[in-house]
Amino acid sequence: MESLDIATTLRNTLTHKQELVRDYQSFAKQINNANVSKMYSHFAEAEALQATQIKEQLDQLR
Repeated sequence: MESLDIATTLRNTLTHKQELVRDYQSFAKQINNANVSKMYSHFAEAEALQATQIKEQLDQLR
């Protein structure tokens, strides 16, 4: 089994997380249902936290 390149995997995951943050924030702004909008805002916050953790790991590799 091939091992994954850690930096590449982290960069790819970070990009994906950043896209999710953007999408969830956009959904939260565009949806007229307050509960669903709030849910997407929470999703964006959670993804942003994960993105921060991934970025910290990337920074430690450099």
